[in-house]
Amino acid sequence: MARMEMTGINEMLAAIRQKMGNAAENLEKKTLREGGAIFAQAQSESVAVSNINHLHIKDDIKVSGVKSNDGDKYVAIGPGRKTGWRAHFLEYGTSKMPAQPFIYPSFHEQKAKVAQFMADEFAKYLR
Repeated sequence: MARMEMTGINEMLAAIRQKMGNAAENLEKKTLREGGAIFAQAQSESVAVSNINHLHIKDDIKVSGVKSNDGDKYVAIGPGRKTGWRAHFLEYGTSKMPAQPFIYPSFHEQKAKVAQFMADEFAKYLR
């Protein structure tokens, strides 16, 4: 799984929590989900689509709710249950099909944009 960490984010969040109190939690969750939506959009745009009439991975990319692990909050982004089993074939290829990655490249193309978006969203509330 790809990870993105932002330097100085803890200090910024502490300042927001001090200024906004309990509303900071909602801001943090909203910003994480919106940042995840940017990654999801990039994945949807870059995934290969077949001409077969069924649910495509492109139409099943989802952003999870905010989760927490050891105090770190995150959202999971990727294909849902109905198409997830096919996604790894595209991402990594098979013995008979070359890889057509869409998750890893989308993450690296959008990483800076999402970091800037999140920093801007948090900075709005520090003014």
